Amino acid sequence: MASLNLTLRQRKLLHTIQSRSGMITGQDLASMLNASARTIRSDVVTINHELEPYNARIESIRSKGYYFEAEDPEKIREINRIETAFFTREDRIRALAIQLCIAEEPISCFDLEDDMFVSHTTLENDIRLLRLRYMMNGPRIRVITQHNDIAFEQDEIKRRELLSSLFMEHWNYNGRSNAVYGMSYLDPDLLDQIIDIIPVYLNRHGILMEDANMVGLDLACTIMYKRITSGHLLPESEPVVREDAAADRAAEELLGELEYRLHFLIPQQERDRIYLLIASGHMMDPEKLSFDTVSQEFSSSAIELADAYLQAIRDNYGLDFFNDEDFYITLLQDIRYLLNPVHHLISQSRPEQVKQHLLLETELAWLLEDIWVQKEGIHLSEWELLHIAHCTSGALEFFLRHHPECKPRTVIFCHQHMSIAWAIKRRILGAFDNYLNVTTLLPVNAKSAYDFSDTDLVLSTVHKPVTNNPGTDVVEISPYITPADIRSIETYIQENMILRFYPRMPSMDALFDSALWKENCEFSSVFSAIEELSSELTESGAVGSEYTSSLLHRESLCSNAIQSGALFQFALTPADRTQLCIAILRHRMNWGNCRIRIILTAAFRVEDRPLIFRIKRGIYRMNRQEDIGSLRTRQALEEKLRYYM
Repeated sequence: MASLNLTLRQRKLLHTIQSRSGMITGQDLASMLNASARTIRSDVVTINHELEPYNARIESIRSKGYYFEAEDPEKIREINRIETAFFTREDRIRALAIQLCIAEEPISCFDLEDDMFVSHTTLENDIRLLRLRYMMNGPRIRVITQHNDIAFEQDEIKRRELLSSLFMEHWNYNGRSNAVYGMSYLDPDLLDQIIDIIPVYLNRHGILMEDANMVGLDLACTIMYKRITSGHLLPESEPVVREDAAADRAAEELLGELEYRLHFLIPQQERDRIYLLIASGHMMDPEKLSFDTVSQEFSSSAIELADAYLQAIRDNYGLDFFNDEDFYITLLQDIRYLLNPVHHLISQSRPEQVKQHLLLETELAWLLEDIWVQKEGIHLSEWELLHIAHCTSGALEFFLRHHPECKPRTVIFCHQHMSIAWAIKRRILGAFDNYLNVTTLLPVNAKSAYDFSDTDLVLSTVHKPVTNNPGTDVVEISPYITPADIRSIETYIQENMILRFYPRMPSMDALFDSALWKENCEFSSVFSAIEELSSELTESGAVGSEYTSSLLHRESLCSNAIQSGALFQFALTPADRTQLCIAILRHRMNWGNCRIRIILTAAFRVEDRPLIFRIKRGIYRMNRQEDIGSLRTRQALEEKLRYYM
C-alpha cells in the first residue's frame, strides 16, 4: 500500500485539516499540536510535497486559515493511515494491547515503532504503562519482553477477558458499530448476527441482563468464534456446577444455534464459560429481596463482606448505613456479582474522572479492599472499587438527607423586590429542600448590619462581596434560578454537606504549622516520590515502617492522582499522630495521566480520618481555581491551602 513519508505531528496536522468542514487558522493548529505557527507552515510545505502525486493539497488564504482539497479525499485518508495513526497515548496502548492479545508470536518493538510512528523512548513508556494497567488490574496478564520483542503470556482466558474489556470500553451504545479500531479484529457482520441471536434465547427463559453484561456476552460469543476457528481454545477444566437452571437452558440452546448458524463446534469448557457469563449477569428479582430474605437469596460470603464493609464505614467515619435497606440489598447484589468468577465492570470514563465525581465515596469504597483480601484472598481491581463507590454514593446521599443537622443554614440576599426573593426561595427549596435550611430573606443593603456568625451559606443575586465571615460561604445566583445556578448549588452541597457531619475536626491551621515542608524537590519516578515522602513521615515518628508499603499498594491499585496540579496521597495505616508532609517540586512530573507540581502526603490517626474529606475537597477546589504552577514557595502555597481548607 502507498504511504506518506510524514512524521506523526504532520499526520495529525493533515488529519485535522482534512477533517474540518471549514477553515482553521494556523494559530489554532499550533495550539492543538503544541507547535509554533512557523512549524505549522513548514509542515504544510512538506505535506504538500508528499501529496503532489495524488492531486491533493493543503491550501491557505491569508488571514483566514487553511483548508484541504483533493481529487480523491478517501484515498488520502487511506494512505495517511488515519485508522492506525495513534494520536494519543491511550490510542496506542489500546491498539498495542489488542495486537498482543491476538498475536501468534512475540512482536518486534522495532516494527511497533514503525507502525505507530513513535520513538523508542515513547514506546518504552507506553509498555511501562501497559504493564501497570493490565498486570496490576483487569485480567492481571503478564507482559513478557525479551531482547527487542514483546508478548502477553500464553493464557487464553486472560487474553479473551482483555479483548472483551478493550472493545467494551469503546462500545457505542447509540448504535451497533464500535468506536475507534472496533472492527479491526471483529467482523461487524458476524457481531450483528450474534447480537440478533442472543436475546431470543435469554427472553425465552426469562433472563434479564444489565446492558454491560449483554454487551459482554455479545463480545464473548464473537471472540469465542474467532479464537476457536483460529485454533485457540480455552484450556480443558473440570465441568462447572450449573445451579442456575434458566441460564443453563439458555446457554445450551444459544450455543446450539451458534454451532448450526456458523458451522463450528463448541467444546465443553467453552460452553461452561458462556454459561457462567449468563448466570453471573442474570439479574435477581427485586420483589424477592428484603432484610428478611437476604439469608435465603445471598451466600454467607456475600453477607459477611457486606456487613464487614458497613461496619468499617461506621468505625472509620462514623457513618451508619445499616438501616438503609435499599442500599444494603443493592450492595449485596454488587458483592454477589463481584464474587462470580466471570463479571464485567467497564466504564466509558477515565478512572480519574470518576474519582473527581466521587471524591468522598472512593474513600469509603477503599475500606472494602482490605476486607476483601482478608476474606477472599485476592485484591479488588480499580474498576471494582469504583463500582462500589458509585453504589455507596447513593447511600451517602440518603444518609445526609435524613440528618437535618447537616443542612447548611442559608440566607438569600436579593437586590430585587422581596416577592422575587420569596420566589427564589420556593424554587431553591423545590430542588434542595432536603439539603438546605433557608432561614432568612434579606435585601442586599442589609448585609452590613447582619450577623453572619450563625450562617453557613449565602445565596446572593449580586456580584459583590457580601461577607468576609470565615465560616460563611457565598454562592452567586441569578433571580431566575438557571440550570447553571442549580449546578453551582449542587456542587456546594456535594463538597460541603458531609463536612458538617464532623463539627469537631482537628484544626487545619495546626496541621499546616506542624507540617514537614520540602521545596525544590525532584523525583525520578512516581514510586521514588512515594518512598521518599513517606519516609519523611516515618522518620518523624508519625507512622511505622508499614506505611510506605500501604501507600505504594494504594497507588498501584487505585491511584490518588485525579487532577493535574496538586496531589493528595495517603494510606489508612493507623498513625501515632496526624501529620502532613508537603513537597513543592522544582518541575512538574508525570503521575499517571496527570502533571503534578505539589504533593501533600498525609498520615492520620483513626479518629482524624474525616480530615481526608476536607483535604480532598480543598485540593480539588484549589486545582480547579488556581494556577498551581505559580505557587513556588511555601508562603504562597500555604496561603492558598489555608484558604481552600
